[in-house]
Amino acid sequence: MPDYNLSYVLTTYNKLPYLRQAAARLIAARQADEEIVVVDGGSTDGTREYLQELFEAGHIQQFVSERDKGEGHGFNKAMLRARGELLKLITDDDAFYYPAIREAKAFLLGHPEVDVLTGNSALMHLEQLNMATLYDDVADNFQRWLAQEEVVWLIGLPLLIRRSSLALTGLFYTGVVQVDTEFTYRITSLNVNLAWSTAMLSVRLENPQSNFRVMNRGKASRASIEEANRMRFYYDQRIGHTFFDFVRYQSGWLELLKKPFRPAKRALFQWLNWPQYQGNTAIPTGYVPALAPADETAQLSAAFEVAEHLMATYNATHPTEFLFRNNQLTKALR
Repeated sequence: MPDYNLSYVLTTYNKLPYLRQAAARLIAARQADEEIVVVDGGSTDGTREYLQELFEAGHIQQFVSERDKGEGHGFNKAMLRARGELLKLITDDDAFYYPAIREAKAFLLGHPEVDVLTGNSALMHLEQLNMATLYDDVADNFQRWLAQEEVVWLIGLPLLIRRSSLALTGLFYTGVVQVDTEFTYRITSLNVNLAWSTAMLSVRLENPQSNFRVMNRGKASRASIEEANRMRFYYDQRIGHTFFDFVRYQSGWLELLKKPFRPAKRALFQWLNWPQYQGNTAIPTGYVPALAPADETAQLSAAFEVAEHLMATYNATHPTEFLFRNNQLTKALR
């Protein structure tokens, strides 16, 4: 059986146009010590035939196409089939920066005490490619875990997991939609050693088929928030069952009390020239839409190209560092 340092584990379901873009880039980036494992949830849009072609051509090393019970179930099957020392999660409709992933791989191979690595990620909307948003709040969450051992949520797209550490972290929970939120709340509540790459490893390409849009349609507009809160209340042991805990964390009363005072607070901070939270950083991408309407393939190709340019530019101007508990700060292996 071949020995691999890293297994890319990719799940997909009825997103063939997106999958073609993501898979082509992954295949071009794969190195000899890496494998690609794809789990398809029984797509009916030609995905199985496409994966069979890739497998027969030697472009992917494993795949399965059968009905499953959601994204978490698909990732679990892929991770259990994987043969690499490290596992890199790949989604079928998002963009990844493989040079930064290779840096992260080298770091993890040199630091066997680290179980899971994550890092910077950004958000772009398929309908508005001229602007991206850096997930600063996720970086802040990691800093709170690192400094104060708080239970926090992190984004799943940048995750690399040591396969042997699955015995500690567990697999993905199949009873939720936001499987990465549950997983990261869980591992930050356990004795799991995490590391953070300051590089931008991924860009979430929000699109009509994204989990968040599907989950929050119609009357379920707050479904993702409510699901995330249930996870937080379960894993964060600081949140008890007292009336005070209910008022502070669940009732929404404190938020209603704070809201009228926020304009005055902002004005005071501005007058004193004190720093204040401005929200996640907006980053112009420089994208200019074509004058003529493009077909779906051209639109998706443009989205992935804009995301890759964004990551390359960001990483070229921000030297990569790794944060983790043992040494706090370690320079990237280059």
